Amino acid sequence: MLLCSLLFTQILSAQNFPTDAKVLQDVKNYHGKIATAKAQNEWKLEKEAGYTFSNMAKRVVAATTVKENGASKNIIGLAIYTRGGAGENWTFSRYFVTSSETVGLAEPDEAQLKNQLLDLLRQDPMKVLVTYSEVAWVYDIRFPEGIGYTTDRTGDRIYKAEIEYAYKFIASYPFEGGIRRYKNPLEVYVRVIDGAFKVATAVVINRDPVETTLMTEKQYNALPTLAQQAFDTLYGPQGPELPAAEVAKNRTPAPGAENKAATPATQNSAPQKSIKLPKVKLGGKG
Repeated sequence: MLLCSLLFTQILSAQNFPTDAKVLQDVKNYHGKIATAKAQNEWKLEKEAGYTFSNMAKRVVAATTVKENGASKNIIGLAIYTRGGAGENWTFSRYFVTSSETVGLAEPDEAQLKNQLLDLLRQDPMKVLVTYSEVAWVYDIRFPEGIGYTTDRTGDRIYKAEIEYAYKFIASYPFEGGIRRYKNPLEVYVRVIDGAFKVATAVVINRDPVETTLMTEKQYNALPTLAQQAFDTLYGPQGPELPAAEVAKNRTPAPGAENKAATPATQNSAPQKSIKLPKVKLGGKG
């Protein structure tokens, strides 16, 4: 084991890699906004397809960018060098950032993130709901797991939220359609905009609907969507209004409910002119 380690060290030392000082200078020249940098770990050799020797060498470099609007980034990346022949010198190729984290700015809280998402739905709903032209209602946006986040290589923060909304659909003709109610995970992408953390976009993770309500074609056509009305008129826990008789007749029952006999109260209750879609227990397939 010791012999193998010594042989590997000798092989690496014989590769004539650039000095750490040269690597750090190459990274700073390439990135353009590096304040401090430090080489980490050992060199890693790679052989690309078509080569009979290791034509690529990589070195991990951790760096901090210069401050802009009071914020900087801690980044990790790979300084990549290549060569055309086994005995040739290494030539700097690029600095590939693998992770990035912004530091120095005030942290957004849950209320701020939710309000920013609602503002985005008001101003540019496609950045949250791509098919917003068929969305008839938005019930709520929540952060059920709190506001912990992950980051991607660009430095965007990714928060996990949940959006509950109603989506218009047509299943077949002669007309069969209505609205489906969803409660779907939402990945919220936050980045530094104008010197502060702000929601830039979001991605809905599709799941099965938690409820389906069939409608007549006339009702369907009369139900507005986010493409036709302002967001605030189609937002809130109450949901869209539908005629009571149609709701009672066409609502998809919860599992097992179809086997329960109607009680005298439901049989004899007087009809109402209209009701709002009631709250339901929300589950959905994971």
